Amino acid sequence: MKPLFLAAALILTTCMVLAAPPYHPYGPNLTYGEVSNGLSVLSDVTNPAAGAVALDRQEGNRYRFGILSAMGLGVEYGAVDDLFDTIDEQARAFQNSGLAILDLADIPGSVNRQVDRLNGVLAEIQDKGYGKAFASMEAPVMPVVVAHRGLGGTLVVDVNASATSKAVGLVEKVEFDAGAFDPFLPVQTIGDVTIDIPSASFKVDNDSTLLTKGAAVIELALGYSRGIWSQEQGDLYAGLRLRYYRVGLTRVATRLGNVRDAQDIFQDIKDAEFNWSEDIGADLGLLWRGERYQVGAALENLNEPEFEYDRLDVSAYLDPAGAIARTLAAREAYVMERRLKLEASLFTEDGKWLFNAALDANAIRDALGDEYQWGSLSAAYAGSGWLIPGLRLGYRANLAGSELSYVTAGLTLFKVWTLDVAMGTETVSIDGTTLPRSLVINTGLEVTL
Repeated sequence: MKPLFLAAALILTTCMVLAAPPYHPYGPNLTYGEVSNGLSVLSDVTNPAAGAVALDRQEGNRYRFGILSAMGLGVEYGAVDDLFDTIDEQARAFQNSGLAILDLADIPGSVNRQVDRLNGVLAEIQDKGYGKAFASMEAPVMPVVVAHRGLGGTLVVDVNASATSKAVGLVEKVEFDAGAFDPFLPVQTIGDVTIDIPSASFKVDNDSTLLTKGAAVIELALGYSRGIWSQEQGDLYAGLRLRYYRVGLTRVATRLGNVRDAQDIFQDIKDAEFNWSEDIGADLGLLWRGERYQVGAALENLNEPEFEYDRLDVSAYLDPAGAIARTLAAREAYVMERRLKLEASLFTEDGKWLFNAALDANAIRDALGDEYQWGSLSAAYAGSGWLIPGLRLGYRANLAGSELSYVTAGLTLFKVWTLDVAMGTETVSIDGTTLPRSLVINTGLEVTL
């Protein structure tokens, strides 16, 4: 488990300031879901129309801002137990060292059985094995929400950033023909396997690769919202938000034969250089608020901004025209795909109890290629006390990609401090310890005037 937490820490310390990325809802939205319930300054930036609702909910003007409104870390593992121990063990079969021939009386059979096991492990890493770390952070004081009558609506300014890294396996089957073994040759290479009879060991040499990808996104956003229609049954609000993105992307390919242990892949991401580029995005939002309910929709990244990874040099690969080398050498781009988000909230008459539901109408991919489509349900209590004025519980699930689900919980302390945790419902064994496959922790400080 240590390598992933190390990667998350490195992400936090190397970015200038750490948008709500699809893999990491920020602040209390981790529990609430992507809803504009007004209980947090971060709910005022969920939907571009949300800020104007705050203006009409009280007399006079309103100002809201963060101190450090959102900081968060998360990890996610594939469904392979003890993945990193497995990588460490199997790496010894490759070029830099080797595995012992267990049965000297049947050298080809002994090697073949271990190669079969190695192929099974490689296939498992290919299908399920990955480790992912991520972090997000709002810049100090951000977001700032200015709901002023003189503006005729609400301005929202936001500066934030997020970062993530992921290690995945790109593998090819180890080729070995036990029938081609010659007992009279002390050292011989058969397919991808070199047998050394004097040392009673064998080594593997092919292009199986550990691919480490990283992405950092810095976002500056400016939004405006206002009421556009009022009826006895409720009010309709609309909003527009423009975003400036600065995105850094990196890919590092490490052939399995060059890996000493699993820590190497995270050293690679630490040493990697990011390819930075910029683009502009635009969001639209609508909210209808009735006496005791609210429904809304937001359409993010209307123009689908696009950013590119650097191409990788595969000239040193054994087979530069092979499937792995072609995959690595191909152009890869990150497109911030258009996403439609739907939300609904119910309030009790005194406003102290809220019930929220949110759903992404379509799946999108993050910078690392993982699919996300969130659905969430939550219940929250908003009291007037000082010590613990807010409590919330929820459930969220990714309806695409990993299809992981989470139980979520959060509380507000002293009216300014929020703490939210999401724990995956599936488990994995890491370093011999059973842990949730995914865990996210968010905290922050905010002020309302």
